[in-house]
Amino acid sequence: LDSIESRFFIFIKLRNQDCDRRVCCQHSQTIDSIKLMYLKYEDIRRVSVEITSRCNAACPQCPRTDNPILPAAELKMQDIERIFPKQFCSQLDLVYMCGNYGDAMTSNTTIPAIEYWHRMGVPHIGLYTNGSGRNPDWWQALAKAMTGEQDSVIFSIDGLADTNSIYRQNTNWDRIMQSVNSFIQAGGKAVWHYLIFEHNQHQVESARALAEKLGFVDFVPKATSRFVAQELYNKESANQQQQQAVNLQVKAETDRPNPPKTTSAPQNQAQTAVELHRQAEDCLRQGQLKEAIAASQQALKIQPNLAAACKTLGNAFQGLGRMQAAADCYAKALQIQPNFPEVYANVGSLYAQQQQWQPASAYYQKAIELKPNFAGAYRNLAKVLTQLGQPEKANYAWCQAIAIEASQAPESPQSAPSKPAAKELQPPSLEQYQNPQGDQLIQAVETFGGLNNYYRNVEISCQTQASKDIFISFEAELWPCCWVSHTKYAVYNDTYRPQMLALLEKYGEGFNSLKNQSVKDAIEKDWFRQDLTASFSCSKRLDVCAHECGKTFNSTGSQYI
Repeated sequence: LDSIESRFFIFIKLRNQDCDRRVCCQHSQTIDSIKLMYLKYEDIRRVSVEITSRCNAACPQCPRTDNPILPAAELKMQDIERIFPKQFCSQLDLVYMCGNYGDAMTSNTTIPAIEYWHRMGVPHIGLYTNGSGRNPDWWQALAKAMTGEQDSVIFSIDGLADTNSIYRQNTNWDRIMQSVNSFIQAGGKAVWHYLIFEHNQHQVESARALAEKLGFVDFVPKATSRFVAQELYNKESANQQQQQAVNLQVKAETDRPNPPKTTSAPQNQAQTAVELHRQAEDCLRQGQLKEAIAASQQALKIQPNLAAACKTLGNAFQGLGRMQAAADCYAKALQIQPNFPEVYANVGSLYAQQQQWQPASAYYQKAIELKPNFAGAYRNLAKVLTQLGQPEKANYAWCQAIAIEASQAPESPQSAPSKPAAKELQPPSLEQYQNPQGDQLIQAVETFGGLNNYYRNVEISCQTQASKDIFISFEAELWPCCWVSHTKYAVYNDTYRPQMLALLEKYGEGFNSLKNQSVKDAIEKDWFRQDLTASFSCSKRLDVCAHECGKTFNSTGSQYI
């Protein structure tokens, strides 16, 4: 029963489906239930754009929080104009910015991009944000750019003044209210999305009343599915640990003289490396350079391709005056992660310390190119340009640094401070706020005999294929959806990222890049043309596809109540 055909037969029996023409990836049979091609270029109607990977918040359940391999990058206007020619825009019904990792509010490209899309004929534009950033002028400008009849900004606000920042950490209630008021009073249409937890379930109706008072056009409470998924992962992990214990006991009873050695799971190793890197950063901030070096080196022994640890190690070496060692670390970091703006800035500082102004200028400018809101790089560039005898350019760099720092300045003492999470996040206890499909998913997984069997065999109905949707990442990569895209940097999951790396190895890094090809060219490549949709009906699909679009459970659709 280990063959794909046998497993698929079991799947049919369990699901009681009339599937006489189902197909496995190892065969080339015709499939009636799906289209071979994910989407034809001319059929695309909606585009989700993650315009930046940057975000000011540190939500504890967000995959970007404490993510050491996430690059800092964003799309620029030349990218937007190249990817979205007028002919392509004319066929679209909607462009929306709902990031995996970033908040569109942090990008300088956001407003010009919205204005461009409208000029090119896109009728409907949407944007998701936590709202805790920028000044009132920016939000007023955003409202004036959102000229479409259905345009709207979705503010993700998960509580009131005393509870919102328990989940939306690093956000500030007063600043959010300032942003909301500025946007709405300037004519913008705002929608309030409210994730429900145990700590804020008692405020849902109060928040609804406040939304109406402030002028939001809608208030949407959401019964998050994340706790359902976590419960399943915990059960699966417990089952695996129990099975490992049984296997070890069996092996111990054999005639081998020595007990078997156990190794940490990849996920645990990654978490250990991340924790060591965090310790290194803490030591660096406290001026404990030798301790920072030791912790960074330990992290790199566990995870040699941890670019952030290479950067931290280089910073510590630079602090000790070991410039060549620092340069070697920065070179390794850029080899691992070529678009790492902080490393380019650090290399610029190395050159500046040696009064090599020209290369220092080049490296600072590269850092700014990768991270347009990099105030520190602008400041250092201004100093270098002064040394190069370019006062006008230096003055411009100074002004940019000051403007960026002003827009990112913390609130005044009168503002309500952000509160860290006082306790571990818990799902809502009130039944009306619990995800309605949670029990259904758990039962389905048990019926399939475990989460892995569920992922391998559940019938997939791709939501974004049905809505004629594509996703464009902050690296200008084309993906079918945000869920697949985010697995490229999903360090928290020990199957999502390996599956993505295997996919990139098979089709080639950049096979879906829109930096050197059009959307039309990319969507006609093998993966989009046939392999993606074929995988929906065989066991060699991506886990994320099964989790998000398995017919048994719709993790996003089921959260709206």
